[in-house]
Amino acid sequence: MAKFHGLLSVILLPLMMAVPTSNSCSEVDWILGQCPPDISAGIEGDGVVVRGEQNIPGNSNGGPGTGTPGTNSGNGVGTGSGTGTTSCGFAVCRDNYTATAPVTLADLVNFRPSPGTDSMQPNGWMVVGLHTNFYAQASIQVQSGQLLGQAATVRFTPVRYHWTYGDGSARSTATPGATWQAQGLGEFEATATSHSYRSPGTYVIDLTIDFAAEYHYGASTQWVPIAGVLPVPANRLVAVAGHAKTVLVEHHCAANPSGPGC
Repeated sequence: MAKFHGLLSVILLPLMMAVPTSNSCSEVDWILGQCPPDISAGIEGDGVVVRGEQNIPGNSNGGPGTGTPGTNSGNGVGTGSGTGTTSCGFAVCRDNYTATAPVTLADLVNFRPSPGTDSMQPNGWMVVGLHTNFYAQASIQVQSGQLLGQAATVRFTPVRYHWTYGDGSARSTATPGATWQAQGLGEFEATATSHSYRSPGTYVIDLTIDFAAEYHYGASTQWVPIAGVLPVPANRLVAVAGHAKTVLVEHHCAANPSGPGC
């Protein structure tokens, strides 16, 4: 019965030395599968991955025992035959029994923020030498999924906006901007996100929004920040810049087709 105890100790001792521990989780707790899940999160590719690992204990299954037919010839020696199975956790309780080490279950869940929206005033065209107002629309997003049987939740918050205006100019701001009306400004006035084009032509305007990410798991309501930001491209704008002339006339062109500017 005792010959497997030494072998089990040799197997489990390195395992116990290598297992992750914390102030509230000992090596024995980890072996017995009594530790809470180990949860982590990070930015990978175009989204956030939340990972979870949880240890569950293995078990020991007994093989059949065998013997020779029993006799009693007066010499005091008797033998018997039989079969049996039992379960004894991590203790090796008899010959031909094997112990299965703990099993670590690993899982993950992916989250991706929805892109924001890029808009402009005037819509689709610009006046050379005057300001075109660009502004973004992006909101805080909260997404949930299942990880190891519990809710894993990620919150995305837009924190920075990067515009490229198509003429070699670029701007990064912490504000998404807003319409001229919302800012109490008149048309073609400068804003924190506006741009003035110097030459006529067709321009491609791109916007990338940086999202910061946080997560929490299970019953916890405390948000844990994730290092770095997630850059997410918004829609592309294509607009035409041209010159504009303002001429004061007595009558509009329908009444005076030969008038100035008609």
